[in-house]
Amino acid sequence: MRWTNELFYILFLNSITGAIAYGFWSVLKKNMARRKKLKYIYPMLGIVEAFFIFPIMYSYLKISTHVPGSHGAYYGTLFLRTPFIYNVQCVIAGIWIVGAVWNLAKYVVQYLKFQKVLEKSVRFRLPETEKNKIIQELGMKGNVELYQNYAVTSPIVIGWRQKKIIFPVREYEEKELTTILYHELVHIRQHILEMKKMGIFLKLIFWCNPMMNGLLRSIDMWGEIACDRYVCSETAYPYTVQEYYTVAVDGLEQSHLWMPKMVTGFRKKSNFKSRILQMKNYKKENDFKRIGGITLVVFLCAVCTTTTLASGEGFKAGYERLFAQTKVEVEDVVVEETEYEENFDASKVTIVYDGNEEQLPQGNGDLTEQKLGKSEAAVWENIRISGQNMITVSLSNNPFENEVRYGLIMPDGKLRYVYGSGMCSHAFEVGSAGTYKIYVENVSSSSITVSGGYLYN
Repeated sequence: MRWTNELFYILFLNSITGAIAYGFWSVLKKNMARRKKLKYIYPMLGIVEAFFIFPIMYSYLKISTHVPGSHGAYYGTLFLRTPFIYNVQCVIAGIWIVGAVWNLAKYVVQYLKFQKVLEKSVRFRLPETEKNKIIQELGMKGNVELYQNYAVTSPIVIGWRQKKIIFPVREYEEKELTTILYHELVHIRQHILEMKKMGIFLKLIFWCNPMMNGLLRSIDMWGEIACDRYVCSETAYPYTVQEYYTVAVDGLEQSHLWMPKMVTGFRKKSNFKSRILQMKNYKKENDFKRIGGITLVVFLCAVCTTTTLASGEGFKAGYERLFAQTKVEVEDVVVEETEYEENFDASKVTIVYDGNEEQLPQGNGDLTEQKLGKSEAAVWENIRISGQNMITVSLSNNPFENEVRYGLIMPDGKLRYVYGSGMCSHAFEVGSAGTYKIYVENVSSSSITVSGGYLYN
C-alpha cells in the first residue's frame, strides 16, 4: 500500500476525529460556563487539538483489520481500492493540497508583513523592575524582553523560544503598565501563544473542515478568559477586576492596526463583552478543584475516544459497501478480457517477492506494494479455497500506461492470467478446492510500482 494513500486517510480521519472532539468540548464548555466553572475550559482545548493530531480512528481501523502475515500486511477497510475510489481520492487530495498551499502562502505573506512592522522596535526599560517582580511571583524561568514600536497600537506577545512583549509608544500610568505586564506574562506562563500557533497550523492543514474557524475563535476567546481569570483570581494583582477591564477597554479603543493571528493582546473587540460576562460573579472557591479537573479531562477523552471508535465502525461499513458497489462495476467492464492459461515456469522470470510462507484464509487482503523491473514478477499469498469460488484481483500500476500480466497460480501449477495496465481488475472463477497464489509480472520495458488487493467469497 502506498504511503500517500495512508497519509490521505490519516488526514481525512483525523479531521473527522478532531471535529468530534470539538463538538463534545463545545457541549461541555456551554454547561461549565453557565455554572461559572471556568478553570479547565481552556486547557481542555489542548485535548481537542490532540484529537486532530493523533491518528486514533485510522489506527483503530488499521489494527482492527490486521492479519499477521509473513510480511506484516494489513487487510480490509481503507486498503481495498477500485478505480472509482481511487479517482475520488485523487480529486479530494488535489483540492485539499491546493487549498493548503493557498492558505500557507497567505499566512507567509502575513507573517513577513508583520515581521517588517516589528523591525523598528526599540527596547522599553521603564517597567523592567515591575516585570522582574511579576516573573518571580509567577515562578517563570528565563527572561522576557520588553520593546516599544510606533506601528503597534495594542500590547502583544511574540516569539518562539525567546518571548517578547511589544508596547505601543506612548505615556503609561503605573496601573496600565502593571495590568499589561500581568496580562501578557500570564499569557506566556500559560503557553497561550503556543496553543494558538498549533491551532493555526491545524487550520492550514484542515482548512476545509468547517469547524476549524470555530476552534480558532474558541482558542482566541477562551485563552483571553483564562488569562483574565488567572490574573484576577490567582495572582497578587493589586487592582480590582473593574480596573483590570478598564485598562483593557482603553487598549481596545486605541487599537486600529491590523494584527495577524499569531499574536495576542488587548485587541479583541468582538469577544470583549463575552469575556466580561464570563468573569461576572466568578468566584475562585466555587470552581472545580484539581480532582474535578482531572475527572473532566478523563471524561472528555473517554467520550471522544468511544465516539471515534464507533464512528470508525460506521465509516468501515460504509466504505465496504462502496467498495462492493464499485467492484461490481469494475467486474462488468473487464469480464470480456481474454483469460490465458499455461504451465508456470518460475525459471523464466525473476521473482523479486514471494510472500507465500503462510496460508491465509481471509476473504480479502492487501497486496504489499512492490517495485518490478522488466521481466520481474511478484507472488503473493497462499489463498486457501474450500470449493467453487470467484477470486477478484485488483491492481494499481504506476506508471499507468505500463502493462502487467497478472492472475493466479493454480493448485496444479498452471498459471491463469490476463493483461492490464493502470487501475485494472479481473474476477477469476475457480472450480475446485485448493491453494491459489496471486501472480503479477511486469511485461513492459521499464520499471513499475504495483499494489492492490484481492477479494473472494
